[in-house]
Amino acid sequence: MHKYWMQVFIYTNYFFKVLRDDLGVLVYTIGLPVVFLGLNTSRFIGTPLTTLQFADRVLPFIAWMIFSNVLVAMTSIGQLREHGYLKQYRTLVVNVSVLIVSELLVTVTLLAVTLIIVAAVAAGAFHLAFWQLLWQLGLTLVLVYPPTVGFCLPVLAVAMNTKTLNAVLNVVTLVVMFGSAAINQVMTPSLTNPIINLMSPVYFDLNVFIALTQGQLLRYVGTYLLVLVFWGCVGHWSYRHLVILPKEAA
Repeated sequence: MHKYWMQVFIYTNYFFKVLRDDLGVLVYTIGLPVVFLGLNTSRFIGTPLTTLQFADRVLPFIAWMIFSNVLVAMTSIGQLREHGYLKQYRTLVVNVSVLIVSELLVTVTLLAVTLIIVAAVAAGAFHLAFWQLLWQLGLTLVLVYPPTVGFCLPVLAVAMNTKTLNAVLNVVTLVVMFGSAAINQVMTPSLTNPIINLMSPVYFDLNVFIALTQGQLLRYVGTYLLVLVFWGCVGHWSYRHLVILPKEAA
């Protein structure tokens, strides 16, 4: 176990080094969501918002950002596979999951940094308490990250070439985005509705934040555990069926 986590530490540092060496990509990764947030909420800037109003008007974008970043991390691992790196690294690490965990640690760190900036901007723009908002967003990230990973892991359980991986990334992102909007049009989303929480990562993240900030945690805990167990099982199955070889060599 010590060797496993030592290798996770080494490869996490390696992935961070790759990002640091390409400063433009790092700034783009962290800064672009903040820019989009500003563009999407510009009409509310300067207007004091309650936490519930913040959840309704701003948090859906943050939820989409969390989901899309995790999905990008999974497709990045898939692209490494298609270039033969998973096959190569399998002989160098105690378990190929070292690479997945390392990539996910990099992703959650970048998300945490982005949320710090978002909390600072939102605190000034919407007259919210910075530290309270940062704690709420950080705890939301901690709670939604594992189920979101389980939601996205099936990408690695299917043999796909790089072009197909990119297409799946775009299609799934659009389906989640427009599917979540469609849910809002055809039904009234309920905090504890298991179908909505399972189907839509955006509504799931939104509901976790609302449960944390509106005193609804005890009411929501059963639904949260259902989502956690369900997507945990999906993620476990996906990992057990992880595709190691590139599609051309499979």
